[in-house]
Amino acid sequence: MKKLMKFFAYAFFFIVALMYFAPKVSAFYFLEEQLKPYGVIISSEKLNDTGFSLDIEDAVISFKSIESAKLTRANINVFVLYNTIHVEDITLSDTAASFVPLGIQKGDIRYSIVDPLHVQGEVLGDFGEADIVYDILQRSVYVTLKPSKLMLNKYRSTLRNFKKDENGEYVYEKTF
Repeated sequence: MKKLMKFFAYAFFFIVALMYFAPKVSAFYFLEEQLKPYGVIISSEKLNDTGFSLDIEDAVISFKSIESAKLTRANINVFVLYNTIHVEDITLSDTAASFVPLGIQKGDIRYSIVDPLHVQGEVLGDFGEADIVYDILQRSVYVTLKPSKLMLNKYRSTLRNFKKDENGEYVYEKTF
């Protein structure tokens, strides 16, 4: 019994040390390189490895050479069994102003080994609240939107892409 406890203690220490000393900044730059073929470029970011997480500040996100968003703060936690990304204060480019409100206060993205086929997220912005589920196997996204009054009054053309359900929420489904 004592040997078994010792084994688990060493294994736990090894996993924690591996997470703490993992090259998170290098992994971020590798991710940037993987996004380039899709036309997504992240620039002007300030990175800070805080041990168990990676903090990103003041990033500019461009899509196909068009500045699309400015991100004030993001925090990425990579724990083998449960991974999260928390973003705060995103401002979309003025080119999107005719489709959606430009401010996003916060967003959370989660991936867990408990549900390995889905990536889940919640976003809160000037458009309202959105719950997002991405099915990795089916390559489909499912969005449930609780629109704000601004979204209902000013962006009706965008809401036409959604289906209204019986709860007053708007649902969007797309398979890639």
